[in-house]
This record gives sequence, structure tokens and C-alpha cells, in this order.
Amino acid sequence: MSVAMVTGASRGLGRALAGELAARGWDLVVTARGARALAEAASELARAPGVRVTAVAGDVSSAEHRGALVAAARALGGLDLLVNNAGVLGTEPLVALAAQPLDGLREAFEVNVVGPLGLVQEALPLLREAGAGAPAGAGAVLNISSDAAVVAYGTWGAYGATKAAGDLLSAVLAVEEPALRV
Repeated sequence: MSVAMVTGASRGLGRALAGELAARGWDLVVTARGARALAEAASELARAPGVRVTAVAGDVSSAEHRGALVAAARALGGLDLLVNNAGVLGTEPLVALAAQPLDGLREAFEVNVVGPLGLVQEALPLLREAGAGAPAGAGAVLNISSDAAVVAYGTWGAYGATKAAGDLLSAVLAVEEPALRV
């Protein structure tokens, strides 16, 4: 059975991706900051026949939380796919860079860049083991980005910078871990 981890799985794209994976029979580790919304999503996902769902509420910027997520994947048998979908805008409402509070920028980098990289690092042994010997190679990492990473939208500079950083991390990870699909 294939195992996927989806961050930001309580709503939007993360919930839709997790739903599609569950419909295809994947076991899931799902996470989001809102425990109630995550529990509702996990309950819905667990209705798929034969699918095991482990929900772990928390923030991907926390090393402890990332460790708990990887432990949950290990308990399900490993990790074939990591979907780094969780993200924040930083300061809301969005503001021009001249007025960007640095605390909001730091938060966006912690959640959108540091958290996903930390999760990849923590999960790398499981991802390397996934599909060992299979023609497709090891596991896969899907880092969700944004057109704000490559287009200069007014007031989106801080968020876009985090997504551009994530894009570069993805490209470098693909070079450094050629057996992974990134």
C-alpha cells in the first residue's frame, strides 16, 4: 500500500489532493494547524474503502511536529509521497515591501520554506526507501508553489519570495537526490 503525507490538508488544494489520493487507495498522514477542520477532513478521507488515515494537527514550522509526522508515516509502513502544501501569506492583509513587517516575513519563511525543507530532511530516509528496486526509483516530493514566485505582483513580494525560495530548493533537491521524483 502506498503512503502519502499531505500538509495543509484540512481545506483547499491540500484537502482535494488528499481526497484524490484516498480515492486511489493511498494511506494518508494528513496535517494542518486547525485541529477541528483537520479531524473533519480525516473523517471524510477515512471513508474510502481500505484507506488508513492518520491526522496530526500542528505547524510544519515546528521540528517536534515534523518528527511526529514522519513517525506517523513510519507507523503506516513508510512514505512514498510527501506533499508540502501548507503555507501562509505572512502579514495579512498583504502590504508593499516598504511596509512589510519583518515578523510576518519571518513567519512566511518559517512555514513556507524552512518547514518544508525540514520535513524533507526528516522524511528523506523513508522517501529513499520507497520503491527501492522499482523502475520509478524512490519516493516523490511535491512542493506546492505559486505564480507569485515568478511574477512581480504588488503587495505579494514577501510571499512570492518564499515561494521562489521553495522553487529553488525543489530544483536543488532534484539534483542532489536524483532517485527522488521532485
